[in-house]
Amino acid sequence: MVEDEELEMIRARKLNALMEGKNKGDVRMAGTVEIITDATFESFIKKDKLVVIDCWAPWCGPCRALAPKIEELSNEMADKISFGKLNTDENEGVPMRFNISAIPTLLIFKNGNFVDRIVGSGTKEFMKSKFEKHL
Repeated sequence: MVEDEELEMIRARKLNALMEGKNKGDVRMAGTVEIITDATFESFIKKDKLVVIDCWAPWCGPCRALAPKIEELSNEMADKISFGKLNTDENEGVPMRFNISAIPTLLIFKNGNFVDRIVGSGTKEFMKSKFEKHL
């Protein structure tokens, strides 16, 4: 499908930009939502004081509707929060560990510990207020 190809192109561009930044010594570019896997999950949740992981799937309409809001929040809150995306179709360990039965689900971690979750696609303001509660 054309949408799948377009998503893959976007993912490849973001991954290339992320890798280029790492080669230059940048830890994280402002506004970057990092791609997380089961293998990188533990190190990612411990990297900053507050971490938000968007658990999503490519076929999920609400997940795709949520993505621009997460991008905007990552731009606005890059100095306070690290944002990541975990594809639940490709990574089953984290969803099973946190009993994720509906997507999108946002997992919130503080100092490496799970503190909260948001299930569904809420407003940007609602999500921001939930995140700020844990800062």
